[in-house]
Amino acid sequence: MECMRTKMVGALTVILIATLPRAANQQLKVNVLEYQFSVTLRESSDTVSINAFVNFKRSSGAPDTLALNLVGMTVDTVGVVNWAKPDTSCNRFMARHVDSGGGAACLTPIPPSPFQYDGKVLRIPLGPRPQPPSSVYSPDYETVAIDYHGVPQDGLIEGVNAHGHRVVFADNWPERARFWLATVDRPADKAKSSFDVEVPPSWRVVSNGLEVFPDQRRPGLWWWMTRRPIPTYTMVIGAGQFTVSHHRPVINGRDTIPIEVWTYPEDSAFADSVPFRRATEIVEVMQRLIAPFPYEKLAHVQSSTKFGGMENSSAIFYAEKPYVERKMGEGVVRHETAHQWFGDAVTERDWPDIWLSEGFATYFDGVIGAALDGDSVLVNRMHSNAEAYFKSDVTDRPIVDSGYAADPIKLLNANSYPKGAWVLHMLRGIVGDSAFFRGLRAYYQTYRDSNATSEDFQHVMERACHTDLGWFFRQWLHQPGYPQLDVSWHYDAGARRAVVGITQRQKP
Repeated sequence: MECMRTKMVGALTVILIATLPRAANQQLKVNVLEYQFSVTLRESSDTVSINAFVNFKRSSGAPDTLALNLVGMTVDTVGVVNWAKPDTSCNRFMARHVDSGGGAACLTPIPPSPFQYDGKVLRIPLGPRPQPPSSVYSPDYETVAIDYHGVPQDGLIEGVNAHGHRVVFADNWPERARFWLATVDRPADKAKSSFDVEVPPSWRVVSNGLEVFPDQRRPGLWWWMTRRPIPTYTMVIGAGQFTVSHHRPVINGRDTIPIEVWTYPEDSAFADSVPFRRATEIVEVMQRLIAPFPYEKLAHVQSSTKFGGMENSSAIFYAEKPYVERKMGEGVVRHETAHQWFGDAVTERDWPDIWLSEGFATYFDGVIGAALDGDSVLVNRMHSNAEAYFKSDVTDRPIVDSGYAADPIKLLNANSYPKGAWVLHMLRGIVGDSAFFRGLRAYYQTYRDSNATSEDFQHVMERACHTDLGWFFRQWLHQPGYPQLDVSWHYDAGARRAVVGITQRQKP
């Protein structure tokens, strides 16, 4: 980005290459490793301009065309980077980081390549798979560069906030990143990301990961980068006039995890003193129960989102209205923070298993609350979860519901949230606290930065508990409903005992 116009192109190249994983997910024939987006936002226009770099690997049998989801934008140029030829391995993205008067390694644009774009999918012919790298300077992945622009129809919300100031926020879930980001827009293909964002000088920009070279930032120029792969639906930016408060960081040995609260200036005092008062303590509870925080920092961001909270990796977005009305509580913060472990670091492979995200976060809202304020918090939460499920209109559908796979919004229901939480609570009751949390920690460690299915979770828990749990998961995940019981009792005074009768009304 332009704030980095110093003689640093060599260092930048090292950063871009060093942050890429060296092993591809063999289950995917095309595995995206990293997205690098250079985004220009304007105060007086909704048109955005984006330069995108997509670094990826192809396994044996992969197609010779890269297909990227991109909806309703205008594609200007596409280039396929030939890393084997130094004179064509540079690009406009790197050039933006080079001092215009300094010594640049190269400023040669990538030669344009043919592409097909139907307004929904961008197809880029690649040719044969490259040979193994000939030197340490030749990466073992492929790269395409894309320049495009337009007014996003969805996914990037541009407008005025509750206080009358212009703001821009990404809102990608479930598959709305494609309306502004050229990506393989599905939860199973996680990748690293970087955002180089140019905005009006008075704005701040928040994104995933850590800010790169913050000491050299110039007004209106921001650069964020992740070290861990994340799902595309959590790759976001937020831009506008923010007040940023720094809460007590989390210390993990040599690692310091900043805890930040990004709010509109008018709502900052409320946010710090009410919903985010214990933001650090919430993270610390999850660390004790599961594992160290999975990302480089945690930013809680007041935003425009169609959801009450959106668990974007290391940059959680919350709807602005509860701030403005002073009605926001800590529960949503506990829920969204828990998602950083379950949903973001460990992500469901496909939408029918979304309870692995939402059910877990719903349960850990209560678990964290109990750790902070006593067991009654969890008891009350589980009572409310049961009532919400019983009153819902999805009791005739299973939790793992492939019938809604094509329309994930319909999976945001009482099966995925409160019933999913109850599945975990019942499992905990069956196997005991020790085995339950041992299994959760093993599940997290096994699938961190990757994807999992309900069957994967079942198998990990069975190993942790040394018992077959197929009957449990089969009943509670793949069959609909709940036990409907007729209960009667009478007291036998002569025998001095109570006799209880329980009859289950459902048919087998």
